[in-house]
Amino acid sequence: MILQIKNTARDLKIRLPDLITRPVGRRMYERTRKSMAHVGDGEVVLVDFSGVQVIDSSFIDEFLLRLIEDSREESPVFFVKLANITPIIETNIDSVFSSYQAYNERRIAVVTESLTAMNSYCIGIISGHERDVLDYLRINRVAALGDIAAFVGMREEDALPLVEGLYGLRVVRREHSGPPGRYEAV
Repeated sequence: MILQIKNTARDLKIRLPDLITRPVGRRMYERTRKSMAHVGDGEVVLVDFSGVQVIDSSFIDEFLLRLIEDSREESPVFFVKLANITPIIETNIDSVFSSYQAYNERRIAVVTESLTAMNSYCIGIISGHERDVLDYLRINRVAALGDIAAFVGMREEDALPLVEGLYGLRVVRREHSGPPGRYEAV
């Protein structure tokens, strides 16, 4: 599913290129969740920010954080991926995610369509091994746990919590069609 943020903003009569304030974030979130009523289990929701220059921390709290939290807690499970984010959007998201982790003692991350300024396809606090797994899956699309473990130089039993942690963050998917123990890029 592709969510065109500029279209949702236009429908709600919100002026672009900036999306700021909690009320705007709440309105965008409520409209987005309604449009996601039929999202399937395991589906990737691509949130396209083309036409948007800036989103502030209040908007991120009310829109993006809530959407990512929903992906972790609700059924069906879905995955959020960001596209066409500007450097300022990336910086603001990273700042909010860092604050979120500091205050909630809970990590949060989201994958991106393009390489970020941090030379990653992910925004959020992740370890070097986790980043390696994300990069490996981005290149290979699907991999068995054994292949991932070999790539990061771990035993399978040590790599499993690492990959399952990434699944819990909803930045990797479990493959549904293949044998168990296979993971996919978002």
